[in-house]
Amino acid sequence: MTNFLTKIRLIYIPYLIIATSFIVIYSLLDWLLLIKIELPVNEELVHFWLAFVLPWVPVFIWLSPRIRLLVLKDKKGNLPFLYRFIAAIVIAVPVIIAQDYLVTATGSLTKLQNISEINGQSLTKYYELKEHFIDKWHIAVYRRTEISGRNNETLSLIIDVACPILERQENLGDLTKLNNTQYVISPKAWLCYEFKKNISNHLSDDEKNIEFKTFDTVTNNEFKEKNFDEFVYLDRIGKNDRRNAYLKAISTKFSDLEKPIILEAVNKPFEARNGEKLKWIFLSMGIGAAVWLLMICIPKINTVEMRKREGYTFSSDWRTFYQSVTKFKSFGNIQITVIIIALNVLVFLVMVFAGLGVISFDSHDLLKLGANFRPKTIDGEWWRLLTSIFLHAGLMHLFANMVGLFLVAIFLEPLLGRLKYAVAYLICGVVASGASILWHPATISIGASGAIMGLYGVLLALLTTNKIHTNAKRSILIITLPLVAINLFLGFFGGVDNAAHVGGLLCGLLMGYGFYFWGDLPEPKTQIAHVSIKENHDK
Repeated sequence: MTNFLTKIRLIYIPYLIIATSFIVIYSLLDWLLLIKIELPVNEELVHFWLAFVLPWVPVFIWLSPRIRLLVLKDKKGNLPFLYRFIAAIVIAVPVIIAQDYLVTATGSLTKLQNISEINGQSLTKYYELKEHFIDKWHIAVYRRTEISGRNNETLSLIIDVACPILERQENLGDLTKLNNTQYVISPKAWLCYEFKKNISNHLSDDEKNIEFKTFDTVTNNEFKEKNFDEFVYLDRIGKNDRRNAYLKAISTKFSDLEKPIILEAVNKPFEARNGEKLKWIFLSMGIGAAVWLLMICIPKINTVEMRKREGYTFSSDWRTFYQSVTKFKSFGNIQITVIIIALNVLVFLVMVFAGLGVISFDSHDLLKLGANFRPKTIDGEWWRLLTSIFLHAGLMHLFANMVGLFLVAIFLEPLLGRLKYAVAYLICGVVASGASILWHPATISIGASGAIMGLYGVLLALLTTNKIHTNAKRSILIITLPLVAINLFLGFFGGVDNAAHVGGLLCGLLMGYGFYFWGDLPEPKTQIAHVSIKENHDK
């Protein structure tokens, strides 16, 4: 009984304090910054991704030292991580639900006689229109695709349609065409719809084109039959990927339109907008609390850690967390890699906070920011060969590439040195971009994978020489060779730029032998090889 009460006092109650405090503080900041002040930040980033990732911070700072008070042992030593992972998840779930609830619960409904009354007053989340006419003859359309899935296996075909909302049908005369592209009067508010279909990204280009044409025809017929005047109220959507796509559709008709109001139709009672979100906030918190209580009841108390814990407070966990971070020495050997990862993440965050997306980015935006595209690259924009290796198609694309870069860097950067390593990365990246435009005449290509494959090529070349100690070669091959093979194999099924991968790999192999013969690399040291392997194992 004493051990159980000790667990409650030192582990369970701190967990409840951490979870409740995080949910309340995060929700208050979300309400203040996004709902009240309306900062120009992508809602999906705040309402899902940050809400999912940030709970790991208090878990590792305050809860992780307390988890060490439990005797957690298994064959692979994964139980402590599993406890931290579940602790973060059971905090993240109610946080995500709470942010969705905040948006709908705090949104007020404004009743308008007609759409012209929306001008000159503060915007609200929801609107009810008594008189309106949805113009289906002057629509704005934007066609796009998105790639998703763990291995980019899903291709989403999307057609975004924006219809002007007018006071009455007689106002159609104000929308007469000017120079076949623009209109005399720019509608202030638009009723928007998204049509979407998912297909396999492993289809050939011809099959994808056929699928898109069929989808376009089906969507067109569905649009003609749809009665757009039937809705209960209108939802003014916030800053997210759908809104960005609607704005791009509208810009095809009105390139200079200032802050159009984007609305979506809702066909259910306004009182039902929250659904059961509030119930699920408390239910998910209760389930998480019960799961965590069960998890800490099973293992025994670690008496050694308990003695160390005497006199500790919440503030002591900051010091413990800092000491554990400073013991992590690997970053001193991969400084260039840290800089490269930081640059890639920084570019990604700039795109996210600019409202361009999170999970995936539109190809037109990537092209503007420096993606590799043969017609533009060979037309004098050769800088795209370099800029494209710092752009990524979305969150998973970035994550996969940075993990691959980190794994090869542990072995290669200490061996080559900072300058040679940086040169190898940049040259392999540019060569990979060149191989991509040689193979693909009209494909937008981005990503650091070609440069990373080049680094693997350098490492594989050096593995065939005496510059890496014999004792380390087998371990390095076990880690690197499957990664290279898997990446090349996936390229044969579409959705992956295999031309860039092969080009980068071949360039890396040549550079590896070049470094061996003319690069003045250090002689192999058993100690260095074992340190590198140990550091990789720790991660």
